[in-house]
Amino acid sequence: MDLSAYRGYFLDSIVVQAGSAVSAARISLTSEADDTAVIELFDVVHVAMDRPDGGGDFIDEAVVSDLPRTGAWPADAHHLLHLHNNDSELVWLRLIGPQEIEMVARRLTTEHQSGARKRSPNRWLHGSIVCAPRPPAYGCLQWHLASYGS
Repeated sequence: MDLSAYRGYFLDSIVVQAGSAVSAARISLTSEADDTAVIELFDVVHVAMDRPDGGGDFIDEAVVSDLPRTGAWPADAHHLLHLHNNDSELVWLRLIGPQEIEMVARRLTTEHQSGARKRSPNRWLHGSIVCAPRPPAYGCLQWHLASYGS
């Protein structure tokens, strides 16, 4: 999946939900032209983030790499080999800017909405769509880092 269109976007918020039944992350991005993008990760197995500095986190580069169930992983993903379970393919997301965000999950989806269509909430443009029911979030721990990039 190509996320190069999100270069220059600003980090709006990150919500990470972790629990025994569900693990997910939702990353909201915004652009100067009022475009918005949401990256959602499901079955998250790894999260690493630099501490926000409040100075406006912009995205220099958004990179998604497939980590295959069998076969070699990219050389720069060797620090993630302990996550390899020979059971499923994984997706490795890196948002690179003044602060770096790294997540590994089993599934990733994207949504994008241009500023011109913002007034119509039913006009979302979808990237990769995964139709799966979300389990209830009871008993889950949730972190919310809201609007530190705006």
